Amino acid sequence: MNLIHTTKPTDIQKNHMTTLVNACKAAEPLALSAPVEDDLGYDILLLYEDSGTLAAMSFLFFPQEGPCEFCAFVDPKKRRRGYFSLLLDKTLDLVDDYEKTQKASVDFCFLADERTPSAVAALSSIGAEYWYSEHKMERPLTQKDKNFTPSSLTIEKDSQDPNLYCALFKGRIIGTCAVLPSGRQLYLYAFQIREEYQGQGLGKEFLLGMFCILSDIGDWVTIQVSGQNYIARNLYKKTGFQTTESLSYYLY
Repeated sequence: MNLIHTTKPTDIQKNHMTTLVNACKAAEPLALSAPVEDDLGYDILLLYEDSGTLAAMSFLFFPQEGPCEFCAFVDPKKRRRGYFSLLLDKTLDLVDDYEKTQKASVDFCFLADERTPSAVAALSSIGAEYWYSEHKMERPLTQKDKNFTPSSLTIEKDSQDPNLYCALFKGRIIGTCAVLPSGRQLYLYAFQIREEYQGQGLGKEFLLGMFCILSDIGDWVTIQVSGQNYIARNLYKKTGFQTTESLSYYLY
């Protein structure tokens, strides 16, 4: 058995990681994928058997705020051999080292797809507690979007941040929306409307206005929303978004 810790996997290791995730996806529903892009800042553990086969792997991420996030994959044909426990123990050692270096404690959470029975069972067996869910919602940009013109708002780009758009109502900024392009896919984040202007249809008008602007530069828009944010989820549904992935967080 060979356990490798890396933050920059080789091309060969990336191929092994992708193969393992695909094997897991073939066995049961799974939306998660391997972080094979460069410089994402993950602590990656790769557990190879003596034959050279990647049997299990895990990813640990320390965000600037909030708990560290952990996710693991185990080959469906090689489960119940203690591989998950081995990865978790080593990961907790990495968390301890991080806390000593930063001189601060961090909470620890698992990231899991609720549709994956083996993940839910594993988390239940170790006593992890459900925290919250997050949904990925998507919609296409169409010709109809190009024809929309806001009647109550004006939308302008922020003068200092080219990825940030501001909604102005009677000359006052009442909302913001940031856009992260990835090819023809556009990710929306930091979408918000000032509380005193909510419930007046301005959020819907702002989103539709954004679709008009973005339809010239992309084909799809994606947004993330907490499962507990019912107001936002309802707004996104009203403007054409559909849920494509649901991930849950468990505290440990």
